[in-house]
Amino acid sequence: MKTIVSVFALLLFTAAPLSAQRTWIENTVGVGPRVGWYESTDADEGALYYGFQARLRWGSNIGLELAMDYRDNEMFSAGTIDLRRLRAEVMYIPISATVMIFVPVGSWLNPYGMAGVGWYYTITEYQLRDAGSTEIRRLLEDDSNFEPGYHFGLGIELPLTHNIALNFDARYLFLGTEIRSIRDVVNLDTETKNSDGIMFSGGLMFYL
Repeated sequence: MKTIVSVFALLLFTAAPLSAQRTWIENTVGVGPRVGWYESTDADEGALYYGFQARLRWGSNIGLELAMDYRDNEMFSAGTIDLRRLRAEVMYIPISATVMIFVPVGSWLNPYGMAGVGWYYTITEYQLRDAGSTEIRRLLEDDSNFEPGYHFGLGIELPLTHNIALNFDARYLFLGTEIRSIRDVVNLDTETKNSDGIMFSGGLMFYL
């Protein structure tokens, strides 16, 4: 996480001398890479993610973003058996679409709000290590499925030229992935944990 923040700070510092040359970015399309950090509210550990985004800009105020990412494993607690802590690893490959409303402050500073939906291929693997009863092992079987989700957030785009821009944003994601635990055997409840959480990202856009 500290490394990502340092890279973003360096890019922002490097961009400062170019402020006088910045121009509006509008009526165009662009693509570029992005990286970030995602952490579910119930997770023990968050995860890095990286991917690509494409943005379509209508005028100076409206945008549409399509993105595909890969998220490393998040770690969740799955309970304890015989003093052995069980864990669940959850990995995501999301595809998302986001509507963006830009509110330019001069040609060099473009804050925006956003809201969107996504489809998340989710792989959940439980680290049981031969622990527990047959019932527990059946409950905590590895699983993979597609989950719908939606998100909203705020961001800022910093044009370096009329073709290149940096962007940084924070989004809150609502995702219904169920992370089961030992307590579910007793409570008959399979919704004790989920993948709702916050994501921070930074990207480099190349516009036509």
